[in-house]
Amino acid sequence: MLVGMGHPIQTIPLGAAALREVDIVGVFRYSNTYPESIEIVQASKNSADGPDFSKLVTHRFKGLDEAVKAFEMAGKTKDADGKLVLKVVIDTLGEGGESKL
Repeated sequence: MLVGMGHPIQTIPLGAAALREVDIVGVFRYSNTYPESIEIVQASKNSADGPDFSKLVTHRFKGLDEAVKAFEMAGKTKDADGKLVLKVVIDTLGEGGESKL
């Protein structure tokens, strides 16, 4: 994974990466944005004015027995009903709220 913006021209041995079947993913991030992002999410939990981030979870699966189905769904852009797949969650909590892990 390439994180951030380094030198504008990178030298990467693509042949070696292809031979090893390595996926190279570029990620650009802004420094010092995590505290502000956390504050926004926390504020939205305590206020009706903030965004409802729970709507980003589009599909839920219960238990690790459903993990294969969950990962298959996460690899799609739309489900069988044509609904957009944004965030897939595997719920591992038991009925009493205790973790099954």
